[in-house]
Amino acid sequence: MGIEQHPSTATMQSAVGAEIKIDGRPYVNFGGSSYLGMASNPEVLAAGMAALRECGSGTPIPRDHGVATAAHLAVESEAAVFFGLPSALFLANGYLFGLVALGVLKDRFDVIFFDESTHYSFREAIAASGLESHTYRHLDPGDLQVKLAKHLQSSQRPLVMSDGLYSSLGEIAPLDEIATVLSPYGGRLLIDESHSFGVLGPTGRGAVEHHNIRVPTLIGGSLGKAFGTSGGIIPASPDEVSAFRMTRAGRGATAGLPAAAAMCAASLRYVRHHPELLQRLRTNIGYLKGGLRALGLDILNTLAPVASFTPGSGKSMQILKAELMAEGIFIYHSTYVGAGNAGVIRCGIFADHTTEHMDRLLDALRRLL
Repeated sequence: MGIEQHPSTATMQSAVGAEIKIDGRPYVNFGGSSYLGMASNPEVLAAGMAALRECGSGTPIPRDHGVATAAHLAVESEAAVFFGLPSALFLANGYLFGLVALGVLKDRFDVIFFDESTHYSFREAIAASGLESHTYRHLDPGDLQVKLAKHLQSSQRPLVMSDGLYSSLGEIAPLDEIATVLSPYGGRLLIDESHSFGVLGPTGRGAVEHHNIRVPTLIGGSLGKAFGTSGGIIPASPDEVSAFRMTRAGRGATAGLPAAAAMCAASLRYVRHHPELLQRLRTNIGYLKGGLRALGLDILNTLAPVASFTPGSGKSMQILKAELMAEGIFIYHSTYVGAGNAGVIRCGIFADHTTEHMDRLLDALRRLL
């Protein structure tokens, strides 16, 4: 007997991109985070299939025994090139980033300060670290400054943790101001770039590049958003990568499917060689956000590939989502981190959206709102 599915669970029958198929029906898609439209890229898929044939379905030999697949070595090499750092560590998923990083940094810092809307993965890593920790108000460097002065002793070193881009509303953390506040304390930034990798900064290296941050900073996160693949990455110095690899989470978690590592490597390489993808994404961001504002919606004016708005109550947003679904448009009513109790209507914006896709959403909202 098979496992009974939840009655509200539909079946995805396509890669996630500007167009998807659910339960046999095509939709124009604004859900999810396929920002660069890479999930069905032929070069990425071919790399995954080749690695699957060569290495099989898993990696039962941990990296600390001195062996690695060519796919794992390739993704770490490609990530080092993409992010302009000497080396990188590949993880089975981006959720492990904070746990692996704090496995080393907990011995180098004394107190953690983190944005109150920081992602679940960072919160769980902070709890596991055992370090004293304090929140500061969301996107508020002034409150961080107050908290540092209040809670930090003269001999202590702070670690400040934040998302680079908050995915529910498309807010970009003011890392430049946060870095200025942190600078006198000899601390370090730890930034989850999961939703900013590939989309922020002149070359897509993320929010730290976007703000041209110069204070000591460690970045990392998921390649499952803009790069359309599965896995996480921590670009860093060779010494830190070696230390991260030997943490409990680094040693204890699987190194990740070789096919996933190969696809991550191929996606990083493809995006680096095709800067027009990022330009196309930014053109689409401007077009859709401008169209939504013309409808009278309050849309954040950022380079984030996310446009969120709150047209009424949670119930009215659920109705709007259903009406859009009936017209063949898939969209989120999101209650994720930072969206508030009622949630928001969240539009993900992708490089493979056409003007026709975006106009179809705008025309539907013009009639339904």
